[in-house]
Amino acid sequence: MTERIGIVSAFSKPEARELADTITTYLADRQIAAVPETEIAVGENANVDAVIVLGGDGLMMRMANAFPDVPLIGINFGKVGFLALVEQSDWQQAIDLFLSGNYDLDESSTLQSTLIREDVSSDQGWAINDVVIRGGNRMIEVEVYIDGFFVNQYPSDGLIVSTPRGSTAYCMAAGGPILTPGVKGFAVVPISSHSPIRTPMIASEDSVIELVSANSHPASLIIDGQSTARLKQYDVVKVTKGEHVFRLVRVNTTSFYTAFREKFNFQTRPNAIPSRMPGPKQEHREL
Repeated sequence: MTERIGIVSAFSKPEARELADTITTYLADRQIAAVPETEIAVGENANVDAVIVLGGDGLMMRMANAFPDVPLIGINFGKVGFLALVEQSDWQQAIDLFLSGNYDLDESSTLQSTLIREDVSSDQGWAINDVVIRGGNRMIEVEVYIDGFFVNQYPSDGLIVSTPRGSTAYCMAAGGPILTPGVKGFAVVPISSHSPIRTPMIASEDSVIELVSANSHPASLIIDGQSTARLKQYDVVKVTKGEHVFRLVRVNTTSFYTAFREKFNFQTRPNAIPSRMPGPKQEHREL
């Protein structure tokens, strides 16, 4: 039974803070405690059943890092809303469905990153979307090893290791594959590579992926869009499956494929009518 729900709203969006107040009152009327961000406990001692996030996908990722393994309900105040699935006008219906237990919990793997410099290891945190080595104004060279085996050296602008959840973010923008729900793997995607072999790869999520910054040109380690370290020559970034799980509450019947089409307008034939549709059969039109 749901008793306590965290409420987090984007500081830069007054309309999000206003709706947060409305939701707090709505929950109180149903004997549900609304817990502000500053009072939400972290980790195994989490004192809420879920967290409602009023913001965009960036805030969703920050909250997932702040409150690992806690289910998130995202109300979209951003541009895309691929993680913040609930539109603002649907907030009441979404909360009612969650409180009644009519929801699905999508769970996806995360990435753990470790920086190894001269045999000294330092934890760089974990990612929901991706771990990226990114160069500056000059091309860098990134060596890729999977389970200890040398794969290739990529002269490029950098390299992305992406989760399935992150495959619709930077990975897709860089020409990488889209990993659909249920895929147990991570995408390895060079960015604007000068190598004749630059096809993205999918590695098992149980693999150990090692990225070596092979030349002396400036490079940064970026975790979910946040720079965590400046890399030196021969630094190694080790990427493995994270211990945490990203939990996303889905409170309607919208599938991954429907969301993908709608959020990104991904239709090569915008007027196409599927031959298999629910409800009355529609006449198929040749376009």
